[in-house]
Amino acid sequence: MCCLILTIGPLCRCDWAMRYTLPLLLIALALPADAAGTKDDYVATRLDGSVTSPGRTAGMGHREDPVQRFVNSNISETLYHELGHLLIDVLDLPVFGPEEFAADMFATVMINRMHDEDAAVAITYDVAAAYDAGAVKERTAGDAPALWDVHGPDRQRYYNLVCMMYGANPDEREDVAAELGLPEQRMRTCEDEYQMTARAWGEVLDDLGKDAPGQSLKMDWMLDAQSPVTRFVADEIARINAMISLPQDVSVSVISCDEVNAYYDPGVREIIICTEMAEHLAALAE
Repeated sequence: MCCLILTIGPLCRCDWAMRYTLPLLLIALALPADAAGTKDDYVATRLDGSVTSPGRTAGMGHREDPVQRFVNSNISETLYHELGHLLIDVLDLPVFGPEEFAADMFATVMINRMHDEDAAVAITYDVAAAYDAGAVKERTAGDAPALWDVHGPDRQRYYNLVCMMYGANPDEREDVAAELGLPEQRMRTCEDEYQMTARAWGEVLDDLGKDAPGQSLKMDWMLDAQSPVTRFVADEIARINAMISLPQDVSVSVISCDEVNAYYDPGVREIIICTEMAEHLAALAE
């Protein structure tokens, strides 16, 4: 097992979640909230019902509904983010830096491991659009970025996401980075950033893959087992179980939380995806 990187932080809340931090992996560069290349009108021009991106093909070759794809992309990235928190907790991974940044970086590694090129690029556009929506809403409301928060500002997370996804395959994703406004000065470091992150997290995933497939991630509480979000999460969990096996079982629930949220609860070792999050994402895309 490799040694990851981290500091001890206070209360940690993922975009959609709250938990206590442990030593954690950080291999991301911190960007100013108002870095050059911001596309403040990205959501308005992209989320017009088509959610501009390459359009993943579903299992039988037909194109996914763009709104549902947008929801699924962001649910996937959030699930991977929470899985990062889970691994840090369950495996007691030593990491230097904010845990939220580490979980964000882990999510990019998972996107590239779990999806083919077209799907990974589509997820990049969709998740970037969601981050951009948060940044635009904040700016429109006249609020300053919450620099005290355990998460980076949405604009910073936007650029980190684009950089990492570009760095994972720079030969084929240069146009993606350019279209999403990643400044050239940041593009120069993205490949090295991603390789460092993928190497650190890759050792963890490869070690967990030795006993795969497994059934350590188990669907638990479900508000509606047949709802699109529950079925999608269950499918993702099955795919993750095929790739890794954890030393102990962890529950995954899809329930109503009375808020737009998703989080890992270290007290009971459970990932919770709130149904309100899927509803919020669908409304954002429409």
